[in-house]
Formats: sequence, structure tokens, C-alpha cells
Amino acid sequence: MSATFLPSEATDVPPVVLHVRTLRIEEDVDLLGHVPAEVSGAWLRHGQGMVALGTAWSVSAVGPLRFAAAGAAFRDLAARARVDDEVRVRTSGLIALGSFSYADASQRPSTLMVPRALLGVHDGESFLTVVGVDEEPTPPTSWRDLFPSSPTPVPTQEPLEVEPDHTPDEYQALVRAAVSEIREGRAEKVVLSERTTVRTPEPVSPAVMLTRLARAYPSTWVYHLEDVVGASPEMLAQTEDGRVFSRVLAGSRPVADDGELDEVDRRAFRSDSKELSEHAFAVDSVVERLEGLAEELEVSPEPFVLRLPGLEHLASDVSARLRNGATSLDVASRLHPSAAVSGTPRERADEIISRLEPHDRGGYASPVGWMDAAGDGQWAIALRMAHLVDERTVVLQAGGGLVAASDAVSEHAEALAKCRPMLRALRGEHGA
Repeated sequence: MSATFLPSEATDVPPVVLHVRTLRIEEDVDLLGHVPAEVSGAWLRHGQGMVALGTAWSVSAVGPLRFAAAGAAFRDLAARARVDDEVRVRTSGLIALGSFSYADASQRPSTLMVPRALLGVHDGESFLTVVGVDEEPTPPTSWRDLFPSSPTPVPTQEPLEVEPDHTPDEYQALVRAAVSEIREGRAEKVVLSERTTVRTPEPVSPAVMLTRLARAYPSTWVYHLEDVVGASPEMLAQTEDGRVFSRVLAGSRPVADDGELDEVDRRAFRSDSKELSEHAFAVDSVVERLEGLAEELEVSPEPFVLRLPGLEHLASDVSARLRNGATSLDVASRLHPSAAVSGTPRERADEIISRLEPHDRGGYASPVGWMDAAGDGQWAIALRMAHLVDERTVVLQAGGGLVAASDAVSEHAEALAKCRPMLRALRGEHGA
């Protein structure tokens, strides 16, 4: 089976040649203060990363070979590109942002995109990348001409219209149905999710959403491309200098009022057999799928607690030496979907998910991130996210892992807690 390409103007024959120029900015740049209203993509964490304008080139694909097809198209593009990079740091030079769809059968296109202009900050270096198609780009007189100061977002005054796909009783019944499948031996773990449609009184601005999320949740990977925007706590695949890193989250505890668990509750969380079982499935799935791409694997000796406002997770880090020729997108493709977002065994879990979830997951729980011309990059799992449907409608999606001991009421509460970051960003409340 092969992926179906959905060509853009940038992929028409004859092949285009991109002329990429990266210029050093001799001043400190506050990225969050320069997210343009017309932002076409973003990747932000701890005040670093990149914001993008326009599209110089893109490729889209659907089907089971969408990762391979998009990756091959970008490699061909990179081989022809002419790059003048005076900064030479991570994220400078030729960069593609990407968002892929969860399921092989999804009709939502998976996309890699090279922006026309990119403002970046990495390890104290600030830079501007501009891209020309079949011609040298013309840099602006000042980087601020392309990325002026963005206005301070103000809270939304009118209430949001929030409509989950299911009532609490209906969703909890779906959880019990999935748990029943597990107890009957059809799977060991299933990750079920719920969609919530939100209609806003004012047009949704991805730039405002990005700024609010990045300020409220600086330790997450805040992302935007095409129809997805969010703040993910989970790194699926990061590669650099021949090594691969993956952070696995599975097992969660909602915390009221953005607080933290007290020490007694945190110790109970770390020793909870249900949470540890769910977490072990997720870690094992990553380790097993890295075989053939990486070696000399190192795994956290035991899960640690990752604390985020209103939610704490069990987390483990996995690192390994990458075999020659494997790209970050190759690794993301191999790991997706991990047991943290599908289940164990993967095929049986996805079959149960397809029966119990009435809608295509689209870009939810799938790889989102970036890659450079050498194949290095970062791919998070698109969690704590929204699909942008139209200028006043977004669809949130969140869920949790189910094992035989899962409780339907608790799992429903966890799914609701995972929607709070996006709801707060839409309202502009509590620092978001």
C-alpha cells in the first residue's frame, strides 16, 4: 500500500529549489512577544523555539505510508536546497514543521511545511530565517518588519459554549465497555478519549492561544500547524548528535485548583499498582519499537512524577544511540502510536478504540513537531490540544489509559482535567 499525495503548489513538477538564509539577530528576542497574528506554525518551550510566517513548500499525504512519503519528499527537497546559515544552531537553516494524523485510515492530511520566514531562539542565539522559492530571498531591513511586537492578549469576557460528545453517564459507560474488553482478555490496556466542541463568542486566534499556553505551561512543548494547537507534556522522539530521547507519560492524577499532591498522596500515586501497570505498558512499547533503529538503550530506573498545573503524571525517560541513517521522523513513525495513547497490544487496542470512539482522531495523539535537513528534530505527541474547525469553533480531545482495575468515574474526571489547559487558554484565565 502506498500513501496518497495531496500536492501543493510547492510540490509541482519541475521540483522547486529552496534558497534558505539564516541571519543572526544581535539582540535578545522575546519570542512570546512576537507571535504574529498570521502565524503559520510554532514550536515553543521555556521561551525558546520558533514561530513561522507563510509557506514556502509543503507536502501532504494520507494512508499507512504517510510518514515515509512525507519524509522522502522532504529529503529530496533538502538535497536540492541552497542554505546560507551564519548561525548554525539547532532550528536554524532549513526546517520543516510537521503534523501527522493518528490513524492509517484517516482522511485528514498529514503535512510537512517549510515556512517563508521563521523567527527562532536557541541557547541564547536569536535568528531570522527567510526562504525563497527558486530565487534568493530578500531579507527585511529589520526582523521586526516581519515579526512586530504582538499585542497583549486580553481575557475573553463572554462565556464559551462547551458541548462534550457524551454526557457523563454515556462516557463512563464507554469506559466500562472498554474495561470489560480488557477483563475478557481482548487487550491489556486501552486509551479511550472524549471530544468536546467549544464555540467562542469571538474569533479564535492561534497566535493568542500559543502565547497563553506558552506562558501558562512553559515546561510543555507548545505547538501549532495547520488545524492543531496545543501544549504537550510528552516527547515522543527527539534526536540530536546520533542519540534519541523519548519521554513516556502514563498514569495521571488530577489536582484541584492547580495545586500539587501532598506527599502522602504522591507516594500513594507512585506505588499504585493500577497506575504502575498502565505506565509499564507504555514504557515497554517504546523500548520494543526502538529495536532495529537504536541500541544501547537506557531507561529511568523507576517512574518519576512530572508536575503540571492541575495534573501530575508518572513519567519515564528512554534514551539510546541511533543507528546510522535513521531520522527523527523515522523514529516517530516507528513509535506511533505508543501504548500511552493507544494501548496494548496496539492492533487490538486500536480496534476497540475505533468501535467505541465515533469520530476520527485526526491530529489528536499523533506526532507533531519539526525536522531539519539532516533529519534531526523533535516530535511530541499532540496532547492537551484543539482542532481548529472554523473561526469560532474548536474541538478539544483528551482521554486516559484504561486497565482492568480502572474506575469509570475517575477516568472521566481525568479526561475533563486534561481539557482544562485549552479551556483556560480560550478564556484567558489563570495565567493562560
